[in-house]
Amino acid sequence: MPAKAAAQILPKSGKKYFEYINGTGFGAEFRPGESPPTCTLTGGGQRIRVEYNRHFNAPSLEIMAADDARAKVREESRTPGNASLSIGESYGYTSKHGAALLIDCRDDGETGIIEVSVDARKDSSANSSDTEAFAELAAETLRMATRQVYRCDNSTALPAGLPTLGTPRGA
Repeated sequence: MPAKAAAQILPKSGKKYFEYINGTGFGAEFRPGESPPTCTLTGGGQRIRVEYNRHFNAPSLEIMAADDARAKVREESRTPGNASLSIGESYGYTSKHGAALLIDCRDDGETGIIEVSVDARKDSSANSSDTEAFAELAAETLRMATRQVYRCDNSTALPAGLPTLGTPRGA
């Protein structure tokens, strides 16, 4: 888990910090048949969920998971208050309480997309929101997922540095 970016989101004081991983090890190399992990961070009374997944289209099976993920991100990026988000070849959106990024991933001749989402749990009331910190945590998690987990051929498509945030859409 990219600790620096996560620490920017969680309050500096309050309830004790705790990290819980559901599924395989967060950042562990992908193993077919295993569900992708979800990491939940809590601290100072706030809860943040970070997850990643790989989606494919399989038209012969009528599975269009990659297209569905793209459509969902396009829709969310148009929501009032949300802003576009990109770094290198990735694209997505950020909001007051989360961010999502997608990037094409090729390996061993298969092409799919990697989706990363970061969000403050809806059951917690965040006193402050930091769209830049959510965007940075999403970008760092996407770098980890493309390089360590799925080992995408195009992992260099995510340069170092901070992601670019667009102007929030009018409410």
